[in-house]
Amino acid sequence: MEYVNFDPLAERFSKNIYGSLKGRIRQTLLETLYPKYMPELRQPDLSVLDAGGGLGQMTQWLLGMGHRVEYFDVAGDLVAQVEQDVAESIASGQCRVSQASVFDFESAPDRDLVIVHAVLEWLERPQAALDRAMNWVAPGGVIGVMVYNRHMLELRNLMRGTLEKVKTGQLQGLAGGLTPITPLSPEPVRQQLVDAGFEILTQAGIRTFSDLTEPTVLSWYSDDDIIEMEQRLCEQAPYRDLGRYVLLLARKTAIAA
Repeated sequence: MEYVNFDPLAERFSKNIYGSLKGRIRQTLLETLYPKYMPELRQPDLSVLDAGGGLGQMTQWLLGMGHRVEYFDVAGDLVAQVEQDVAESIASGQCRVSQASVFDFESAPDRDLVIVHAVLEWLERPQAALDRAMNWVAPGGVIGVMVYNRHMLELRNLMRGTLEKVKTGQLQGLAGGLTPITPLSPEPVRQQLVDAGFEILTQAGIRTFSDLTEPTVLSWYSDDDIIEMEQRLCEQAPYRDLGRYVLLLARKTAIAA
């Protein structure tokens, strides 16, 4: 199998991540970072592709900003939910929704923005998938790639006493769990973007200190204070390299192949 299908995990994924402070941190940072490095988002009518878009949070946010969004995901349950959530935008022609994998979806290289969030780490061939996604970006357009950070996963295993997993490199998750099958270090992902003719706009850690903090200590802080500190640290070294996820925003140069 080339990828993990989230149909059996959709409800758990939604509750454990998007229905929690973790999800609020993630979405708040994304909604801050994208306009910061892609100011054209503030003007409507960009062509956006949300590849492997999950529960469609980015799709709904970008539709709300007046952009034209095409969404796809391999999980039928997720696709059905997104179809319901954006039914009005589908009816108006502002949004298209389909069920597909990143390996069988086809698109012309004409997208102003391609989003690939928390997709690559669930694939057996993440580099091949990123190559496909980069080809969908128009010259001058932007790709947003967010990956599950292998560095953070190694650190968490060392802190929890599972040193052997780090020594052997066996960090992939078990079937039916929420730990991805191919956690990625951000450095080779960044290099793959650069080699393909993309300029890195920023690298940011998503959930840096909060995932390393003891739950009792974290409970001493308000959600707003946690989010504020995550925003403050996310682009600073070394914190950006320790995020549970790492986001790379990159712009395709006019001469990119």
